[in-house]
Amino acid sequence: MDFLGKIISILIVHAFLVSCTIFPFYSHQNKKDKVTRNKYTQNLENNAPSGAYLASYDVNWQLDFDCRNNWEFQQGDNLLPVSGCPQNDSNFIGMAISGGGSRSAVFSAAVFFELQRYGILQQVDVMSSVSGGSLTAAYYTLSCDQSDNPQKCPPTVEGPPRYIWEPAEVFSNLEKNFIGRWVSNWFWPDNILRYWFTYYDRTDVMVETFSDNLFDNSRLGGEGFRFHDLNPQRPFLILNATNNTRSDNLELEFTFTDKYFSEIKSNLAQYPIANAVMASSAFPAAFNYNTLRNYSFDEKRYVHLFDGGTSDNLGLSALEKVLCKIDAPSKRQSDKKMKLLVILIDAHIPTRGKSSRDPDPRSVFDYFLDTNFVDTYDTLMAKMRDDKIKGMRNILNKGDSKSGKLIHVKFDDLNKINRNIYEVVKNIDTSFNIGSNEANCLKHAARILVEGEMEKLRENNSWSTLAQDPPSEAYPIEPCLPEENNQ
Repeated sequence: MDFLGKIISILIVHAFLVSCTIFPFYSHQNKKDKVTRNKYTQNLENNAPSGAYLASYDVNWQLDFDCRNNWEFQQGDNLLPVSGCPQNDSNFIGMAISGGGSRSAVFSAAVFFELQRYGILQQVDVMSSVSGGSLTAAYYTLSCDQSDNPQKCPPTVEGPPRYIWEPAEVFSNLEKNFIGRWVSNWFWPDNILRYWFTYYDRTDVMVETFSDNLFDNSRLGGEGFRFHDLNPQRPFLILNATNNTRSDNLELEFTFTDKYFSEIKSNLAQYPIANAVMASSAFPAAFNYNTLRNYSFDEKRYVHLFDGGTSDNLGLSALEKVLCKIDAPSKRQSDKKMKLLVILIDAHIPTRGKSSRDPDPRSVFDYFLDTNFVDTYDTLMAKMRDDKIKGMRNILNKGDSKSGKLIHVKFDDLNKINRNIYEVVKNIDTSFNIGSNEANCLKHAARILVEGEMEKLRENNSWSTLAQDPPSEAYPIEPCLPEENNQ
């Protein structure tokens, strides 16, 4: 068979495998509450534990974390055995992960691995993420630590095995060129047809890209992980998006939790993780809305979502709601031993601005579409960031919660510690594509910054016993080349 014949054969096979979805004359992936997908029923005999309950504001933080992380799966036992784990953990640990494309995804994963060395990642109760940070948060809460140990790796409801949480595999996946794969996915014949003749849009193409490369471990693809596949041994997960649906009482913040899905009478458990991550990452202009069907109306109504960073670019708002639930006066422990720790992983880079020496700051692209809207977006976000951080500090230090603490892991602290690494990481663009040296520099940045924060923690009498000392062995990292040597 000649080369052209092989290409045609591949395209025919591809079209056949996706034939059921070539013409999706709908714009949503969520099902009505209590409606079950046909493909899901094929896996019912699996009796795997559902992790869908982890997408919630009702964080069961008092469970002994070591018991939670090691509970043994029993056939037919599809929920975390709360009664089997002592509720003796007096430390609430929440984690917020900012946006920033692949820069945030790689940096937050590197921070995760460093916190794991100190024994803190294992104690985290809830993760709230936005945009690029959602790639890592979702990946971690779907993964497991040891594939050959059922106690450390509960089976998934959908059937495919979990990814393993170890540096080589994680970074290999997160450092992929998602933009290049996104563009190439446009040119599949079925995608061309869907793009021009159905609701299928740029966001859907990126959903397919994320699913194929991060959130689908099935043999033939097309059966990506869903919320019921979340690992019950992992922390609670809150993925954040922004709601821009016309309404008299519009709430800008939308989270992929039972609370919000119950309001639209939809089934969160069977909703694809890749779609939720993409909704959190759908940056305006680059991507279209992610749409959900609102089943609370008799007539057809929809919810339109995009980048969570426009309503909260740090992921702190969801943690504020969680803290208001667990730290309410009526729920506080009588002995006042509860301690609140929030770790903010912040991949923000300073706004570069325009040169005062340049009489015309336009780029070549600006002759077709002015990109100053990005500068406007960044400027508005800077004020929001400061307000969110200040608000979180106030919550952690108010009333009887005197032992509240915020750990803010940010690039700015590198400026005086390692100028070479700082100069590289602060110039990494917000994109879903990242260079190998940029990724290496982010890993070094995470190691340096977390080590500094752990030293401060050990100096605090209230928190000195939280971190493992000494930490476990560090994984190897390639050198970070200075910016001038990386041209």
